[in-house]
Amino acid sequence: MNSESVSDSRLLFILTLVSLLFIVLFLRLWYIQILQGEKFLTLSEENRIRLVRVKAPRGLFLDTNGQVLVKSRPSFNVFIIPEDAKDLTYIARQLAELLSMPEKDIITKVKKSQRPKFEPVLIQRDIPLSKVAYLEEHKMSLPGVTVEVEPVRYNIYGSLASHVLGYLGEINEEQLKDPVSYPGRRLGDLIGQYGLERSMEGFLMGEDGGKQVEVNASGRELRVLSQKEQKPGHNIVLTIDLHIQSLVEEAFKDKTGAVVVMDPKTGHILAMYSSPSFNPNLFAGGISAADWKSLVENPYHPLQNRAIQATYAPGSTFKMITASTGLEKGVINRNSTFFCGGSVGIGNNVKRCWKAGGHGNVTVIDALKQSCNGYFYRLSEKLGISDLAKFAMSYGLGRKTGINLPNEEPGLIPTEEWKRKTLGEKWYPSETADAAIGQGFVSVTPLQLVNMVSAIANGGTLYKPMLVKEIRDSDDRVVKVFKPEIIRKIPIKEENLKIIRRGMWAVVNEEHGTGSKARIEGLDIAGKTGTAQVIKLKSKIKPKMLPEKYRDHAWFVSFAPVDDPKIAMVVFVEHGLKGGDAAAPIAKIIYEGIFNKNSELTKDIPTENRGSRMENRG
Repeated sequence: MNSESVSDSRLLFILTLVSLLFIVLFLRLWYIQILQGEKFLTLSEENRIRLVRVKAPRGLFLDTNGQVLVKSRPSFNVFIIPEDAKDLTYIARQLAELLSMPEKDIITKVKKSQRPKFEPVLIQRDIPLSKVAYLEEHKMSLPGVTVEVEPVRYNIYGSLASHVLGYLGEINEEQLKDPVSYPGRRLGDLIGQYGLERSMEGFLMGEDGGKQVEVNASGRELRVLSQKEQKPGHNIVLTIDLHIQSLVEEAFKDKTGAVVVMDPKTGHILAMYSSPSFNPNLFAGGISAADWKSLVENPYHPLQNRAIQATYAPGSTFKMITASTGLEKGVINRNSTFFCGGSVGIGNNVKRCWKAGGHGNVTVIDALKQSCNGYFYRLSEKLGISDLAKFAMSYGLGRKTGINLPNEEPGLIPTEEWKRKTLGEKWYPSETADAAIGQGFVSVTPLQLVNMVSAIANGGTLYKPMLVKEIRDSDDRVVKVFKPEIIRKIPIKEENLKIIRRGMWAVVNEEHGTGSKARIEGLDIAGKTGTAQVIKLKSKIKPKMLPEKYRDHAWFVSFAPVDDPKIAMVVFVEHGLKGGDAAAPIAKIIYEGIFNKNSELTKDIPTENRGSRMENRG
């Protein structure tokens, strides 16, 4: 074969190969344009035009005077659109260093998303502006990565009233199955999970809007084609008074316990404090694992609202119940007496008064003033546990009050039937004696006690405790007004209530009164101390020598002014020992602040800077 023939063969081979390539390209073009044309046209449109959700701003919380307590602030959140992030491993590697989160966590978040590929997947909330600037500068090299602005919660005063206001958290799987309560919510959305943020979710969340946008091949927004405006959530006007709430929290300092201040004529809660507290702002962008661990592992349980979620023996604050029962049943009157010799034998038990030598012959007023156990032991012998339980329950003890907060505990007012069914045992007279001084099986919440003392103060009306006064829309128009709700009238005559109020006045204002440390010149305060045993001691040990967890609880319930009560209050100091020493002085400081009686408190509050100061006590 000569050289010319070889060249012809090679040329033929090349021409054939090129022809085959053209045929393959033509067939591929025919497949794309003709057979799959409609499908790829649809995909192209989806890539070019997208629907973007615009979240509605959450409603505000305002105090009773219109001061804003909780509002929203902008949060810059990082998302990945899976469809645009072609090289997810590379994107995740770049973001991992910037966002200080593991690369695998970013990839897992994207791959676990059940939403369509063109919908963004949240990677991290609330990044600082410096990181926002970095992402904007490098957006061409990070296709599929977007930064969106979302309103997040901001508690202006930090931990103030944290157990009332609550916090937000990501919606869980169970809540997602409830579209009636959480319409339009998606995985990753923040909703109210605690306090009023949770119970008022339906009013606060508003209605999300949306926009139709045109995007480029990298998923970047080019222009807005159409838009539906979002509807902001409603604003909640509370009964809480910022000034009084601040007074309470400053007066209580770093003790453990609770304080509730109520308007006895309406049931409005003016302040509610549980200590230790927490800062809801930790939850605003999704709480970190370290912060969550520090809260749930704190031995003082800062997430527990001790005002409604913890129950304790009321100690001697229960003696108003025993006195009410005795007076109303006609067993005692204002002048009748019992003798207290320091101890009383009941059945096979010996019950002792706190005063070793006893108080001698005392009336009901004297017994309340000096908190004489002997008097109430004797009175219990004339009464039964059924009568005591009936009056205690009529005052709202041992029952949920119905306050608009989740997870309220009912406490317990024992009866013979309860003990038989629960413990399989009969009731003993000595147990009635224990109940008569607020010990034994009796347990209540601080909120129940302030409701009880409010009824004593206002002439026998038991109100449902209220935290919400009204709801307003974003244009400040009133949507709903919450009027005071009467639960019941206490079945006790006014003449008998006067006797109890007289005894409570003596507690604070007369010699030998156990609540004298709450006395304020020029302000008539009526109160009752309580010292509730945590354990029974078999030997005489100085209370302060006991480990803290075994020390008695300190109570002080009160109202003022006596003739025209405007304030009812309970102060509870967990393991604080004597109520007259630990709780009554705190009440005095709060009353001084409320009624401006030479108080040194809160001259510089409330201020927004206060939030950072309170955080350190959480």
